[in-house]
Amino acid sequence: MGSEPQLEYSVPRESEAVWRRGILANDLVRRHLPQDLDQLGGLVRFEGDAEPSIPVNWRWAESISALKALEATMVNRLLVRKYGVEPVEVTINTDHASLFVMSPALARIVDSGGDGDGDGYGLDPDTLQRGPAPAAEEVYRLLATSIYKTGDGRCYHTHGDLDATATLAALGLPASGTAADTVESAAQRIQAKVAQWTAAELDEAMNEQHGQAGTVAWSADEYLASAHGQANSGAGLYELQREGGQREGGQRAGWWAESGGVESSARRPLGGLKVLDLSRVIAGPTITRSLAELGASVMRVTSPHLPDHISVHRDLNWGKWNASLHLRDSADRDALRRLIQDADVVVDGYRPGALARLGFGRDDIFALVRDRERGIVHLRENCYGWHGPWAHRSGWQGISDACCGVSLEFGRAMGLPDEAVTPPFPNSDHCTGVIGCVAVLHALMERGEHGGSYGVDVALNYYSHWLVRSCGAYPADVWNRLWSRYGKPAFRHYHNTRHTVPAVLHLLRRYRQDVLFRPAFFARYYSRAIDATVERVRPVARFKDDAVELAYNVGTRGNGTDLPEWPLDLAVEVVQRGEGGPA
Repeated sequence: MGSEPQLEYSVPRESEAVWRRGILANDLVRRHLPQDLDQLGGLVRFEGDAEPSIPVNWRWAESISALKALEATMVNRLLVRKYGVEPVEVTINTDHASLFVMSPALARIVDSGGDGDGDGYGLDPDTLQRGPAPAAEEVYRLLATSIYKTGDGRCYHTHGDLDATATLAALGLPASGTAADTVESAAQRIQAKVAQWTAAELDEAMNEQHGQAGTVAWSADEYLASAHGQANSGAGLYELQREGGQREGGQRAGWWAESGGVESSARRPLGGLKVLDLSRVIAGPTITRSLAELGASVMRVTSPHLPDHISVHRDLNWGKWNASLHLRDSADRDALRRLIQDADVVVDGYRPGALARLGFGRDDIFALVRDRERGIVHLRENCYGWHGPWAHRSGWQGISDACCGVSLEFGRAMGLPDEAVTPPFPNSDHCTGVIGCVAVLHALMERGEHGGSYGVDVALNYYSHWLVRSCGAYPADVWNRLWSRYGKPAFRHYHNTRHTVPAVLHLLRRYRQDVLFRPAFFARYYSRAIDATVERVRPVARFKDDAVELAYNVGTRGNGTDLPEWPLDLAVEVVQRGEGGPA
């Protein structure tokens, strides 16, 4: 009896398989989801080119496409539950979805003639116009975020945060480079210092002594077998729980209040919802932009005294007002409390415990709204997960990739058996952003139907663990064909995303221009706040007959543009004095 013929690989078909088997039928994931979700799952259709495009061994296209299916299905559930309308068919184009994980690098300001100004690095913080390229001295500081070999032969991912000074000091290195620096020479100096440590010594020094992000580049099996991996192994994609300390009589079941200027409707299902965004890079802003696409009004608050990742604002700041508050100032803390007291959702993307030390942890926020009739949804996002010995640590996309085995397997796939390499593009950030949006939608429906306040936990490692265990890497023949298409590019351990992102974008534009960069996948958005038009990746999901419109109530902008208060008119472009309403 002959074997069945093998089907040619197909990204859309495999995306549907990940959607059905890796999410809907995955016991670890489904136990955290609404139990009726699989009844709506059949409304999603996948289309796209059969071949993968991004030269990474992990199945990123299938991963983000399946997660976008989950997000769209949760929106369909909201349409049924809140608006009483029939769910609609949704199409996910897997090539379009592939662009989602690189969208900040593709956003560009265009003039009236359609000419763009390139990538978003070095932007003016107010206008988001392109600034000068980093000086040679900055190359060294940027390389504080890379993977290096320790004295005992392990790969270790150091991270320079948004200011590399503390990381370099922890390594015993000067804060600045020289005008003669190249990527190779600067990396060699840092490598020489890292080689003086064992992996265990460096991990202790970075995380516990200096409070800087860093991790050993573990294999996937090592991570899963670790005490931390075991502690978080049951988390699924997200965790949701109802707050226990309800006031007498409880916080009633019900949806968010209708507000002026923005209609709440099946077409704009989160219209009128107020979301307070306390996050910087990149997963948190992706969560809140995703909510804004569905109609939510988002107030993002940053500190005037902390650095921010301005380069992503062209893409991730759409649909958000942006205010500045210094939370060591009592008047500014009062302003934040007023924002919380009239918010429906609060998103905390700072390192674990940072906002709690200032009086704005989850319990503090629940206490602030305990006496109001409706509850609140509090989402917190971190790198490592919310259980186990590393839960307190700071982390980033590259840290999660290294921690969960993603980076080590990427290096091995490129023929580097003992060399971990950070994959290009902040995939785990963007995918965690989609998961966060899904979790907030779930919590809002719980609040709407059962009342109360809800805590939501998401983490980069929750996603990365799912990617490794439930989505996986390409079969060897598919990967070899994919890698060979681009001439088998081989990145090294010290190549961070400042090197790999432009290199891979160049390859994609050269070899997959007609597949990936189709005009239908992009749209132009005008922001009155900065008086500029930005071309960027349009929202991925397509609801049949445009039953759900994915758009933004306000345009992108720099930080500190708006006053920290909810305006009476949620359609106002810039929040100025006199436009706020009562808390």
